[in-house]
Amino acid sequence: MHTRRAAAILIALTALTAGCSSDSTSADPAACKAAMDKQYVNARKTGTEGSRPAACDGIDDDTLQTIAAEIAGKHASDDFNKAIDDASQSVDDFVNGLDTEAP
Repeated sequence: MHTRRAAAILIALTALTAGCSSDSTSADPAACKAAMDKQYVNARKTGTEGSRPAACDGIDDDTLQTIAAEIAGKHASDDFNKAIDDASQSVDDFVNGLDTEAP
């Protein structure tokens, strides 16, 4: 649930950038990505809607959308891997808890 909300926040953030002027000569995409990732993590924890980070000033809209997609994809992948690990651990716990005798 939080993942979908955070993804919606990132999509809204990139939508807010449409029409913004950009000066890519002074922009730092890595700093922008770090700031957006921090907002994403915060949004997942608190549900707070983000806004365009100052570190993203000067980043063109296409780059912002790419960054947002990378962040959402990374966190979705992390969530998927955690779900697989949790499910595997649950199965292991269940199997280990069975009271069976060796033949």
